[in-house]
Amino acid sequence: MNAYPPADDRLKHLIAQEINLSVDTWKLAFWIADGIVKDPAIRAELERIATVHGEGQPCGDRHCERCFAAAHAEAER
Repeated sequence: MNAYPPADDRLKHLIAQEINLSVDTWKLAFWIADGIVKDPAIRAELERIATVHGEGQPCGDRHCERCFAAAHAEAER
């Protein structure tokens, strides 16, 4: 399946779109996003979240909608 942008650039594009709301140029937003996506600590955290989600466990990120909804569903029971 060919999709643009390539899978390895999708995260960068999504982050750049958010950054672009606060900076003057798309080029600057894309440059900042590139640095974020290449950061080893950020990559490791993304892998950790993907792993625990794959195992059906909450990831511990309070901004994760899936885990937030699951925690509130349990609290309401």
